[in-house]
Amino acid sequence: MKQNNEYFDILRGAIKRETEAFNYYYHASENSPSPEIRALLTQLAEEERRHRTILVQEYKNLKRMWSGESKEVFLEKEMVSYHLPDEPDFKQAQSLKLVDLAMVCLPTEFVGGDFFDTWVIEDENKMGLFLFDVMGHGMEAMDLKAKAKAHWGKLKELFLEKDAHSLLLSPSSVITQLNQLLWHECQRLASFLSLFYTVFDLSKNRLIYASAGHEPPILFQKQGYSHLIEADLLLGIDQDKTYGEGTMEIHAGYILVMFTDGVVESQNPKDEEFSRKNLVCVVEENKNRTAAEIIQHILIALKDFMGDKALTDDFTLVVAKISQ
Repeated sequence: MKQNNEYFDILRGAIKRETEAFNYYYHASENSPSPEIRALLTQLAEEERRHRTILVQEYKNLKRMWSGESKEVFLEKEMVSYHLPDEPDFKQAQSLKLVDLAMVCLPTEFVGGDFFDTWVIEDENKMGLFLFDVMGHGMEAMDLKAKAKAHWGKLKELFLEKDAHSLLLSPSSVITQLNQLLWHECQRLASFLSLFYTVFDLSKNRLIYASAGHEPPILFQKQGYSHLIEADLLLGIDQDKTYGEGTMEIHAGYILVMFTDGVVESQNPKDEEFSRKNLVCVVEENKNRTAAEIIQHILIALKDFMGDKALTDDFTLVVAKISQ
């Protein structure tokens, strides 16, 4: 057992280093004045993301192997396959009057491991957007998703008490607390969550955000865009982890696109990924449209890209556009 724990410690350390390398390359790409260097650094960042995915999968496989679960049962639990619908079923979510919000979860919110929610303080012009993705599928993922939703629900209940407002207004505090609450369950199930949480504060023209290893959202400004790349360690890896947070200015016309990795990792018949680059192109071409229309155009582009190939991961796609 001691040898097993040592090996898991090594894997956790490797996952942490891959996350740090991912952030480093993306930060460097954002700051580089050269398009060629930016493209190269972005590719390196994506390689680090893929390496992290491989390490996390290895962690999960070994946990299950030492628990006695057969490889055939494990693979059966991990399989997902479906095609994009002709018409997306938009989920209703609470939003500020000044924020045009649209969201889809495919194939459905009940089947996959993704979850999205919001909260609003209308008189203070503040709202929170909360998105997580349980890594894996099957009963373990559903169990962990249910527990994560329950803990998030309890935090929202506390938020209704005026003296508890400060907690939910701090993305780093929320993610740090959820990590502590879910750590034992993540270890027991050998499953983890990527999570992104942001607070829109329109009274101060800013958004505050924190990420637990989640696919970085993209903030589209009037000119250009930024990746929100402060992607920290996955939820459930390190019980004592304290998560940091970042801040960005937001103004009328800005668009935040949040998504789980199933969007950008969807593949065509040549096994090429849809990628963040294609996602950016579609949004840039449709920035003047409504949030729902932007999502529709992303799904059209994704369907054209994939051809007849089925999706093998669920995904959630959220667009929040600040009114002009």
